Amino acid sequence: MNYKDPLFSVIIFFLIILIAVVLALLFGRIKEILKQKEIEKLMKNFEYFNEDLNNPLNALLLLAKAYEKEGNYEKAIEIYLLIQKDYPSNTNLLNIAKCYFKAGFLQKSEHIVEKILKTNPRNKEALKLLILINEKFNNIKEIIDILEIFDELEIKLPKEKANAMIKLFLQNGCSIEEFCDGIKNFEDIYEKYPFVKREYLSYLFRADIKKAYEIADIYEYLDLYWYRDDIPDNKKFCNILAAKKLTDCKKKAPFEIEVLKNLNNNTAELGFEYVCENCKKTFPLYSTRCPKCHELFTQKLIIKLMEKKEVENIEY
Repeated sequence: MNYKDPLFSVIIFFLIILIAVVLALLFGRIKEILKQKEIEKLMKNFEYFNEDLNNPLNALLLLAKAYEKEGNYEKAIEIYLLIQKDYPSNTNLLNIAKCYFKAGFLQKSEHIVEKILKTNPRNKEALKLLILINEKFNNIKEIIDILEIFDELEIKLPKEKANAMIKLFLQNGCSIEEFCDGIKNFEDIYEKYPFVKREYLSYLFRADIKKAYEIADIYEYLDLYWYRDDIPDNKKFCNILAAKKLTDCKKKAPFEIEVLKNLNNNTAELGFEYVCENCKKTFPLYSTRCPKCHELFTQKLIIKLMEKKEVENIEY
């Protein structure tokens, strides 16, 4: 075959690709082998502490937890998989599933959870993780099925039920008969579960503004209406309007609002953060479910003063 022949060039091109693929697979395999040897060596090092096999196992579990805590889920999973190989257990499988979930590999996490539930269908931690996975997939009906299992186990999860009702209502209305018994609108959910007040107010600010302002606590949910231009001009909200330089108000207000009221120049503004009352972590954005500990309805508003920055001459 003549090397100038186009067919020859095509063959060489595919040959180069084949070699590149083989080399990539080979290097990947070598890398995995080296990682495995590194972990096995680490495990042997722990055996020097005691001949009892529980010591290296506990040490590896602590190491995996440390990697997991710092967000190095790949390393944590590698160690958990090694432990599972020598000391298989549903507890360790759950650790792997949680790491996959935190790393964003939802299908892998779901597959492992289902494997756990095949041998232990009443595993509460696995069922709770399955709720989180289905929430990411927006599978509300599957979540309701899981909540029914908890009902059979006589375990009450009112926050999970309320969250599922809200999602169901916002999608197509709460239409599943047994689950939505007595629930016709968002107000019914709020009356049954008062801890969803923020979510209810957020909904009202889109659906019924007048009612939203009537039931809104002035400062607890300030971030929901601070940037709106329809704040009622009445005694209830006079401090907020005064802080925005729209009126005068002699009523005493929280420190941040008082500062804005008394500033002669426009050099400060309000900023908002949210602290989870369960894990005490702070976040720049509100979330119904805490991104860290995954508890529901635990984030509370923090109001803070910030320097006002004027942004000019932005080019796109």
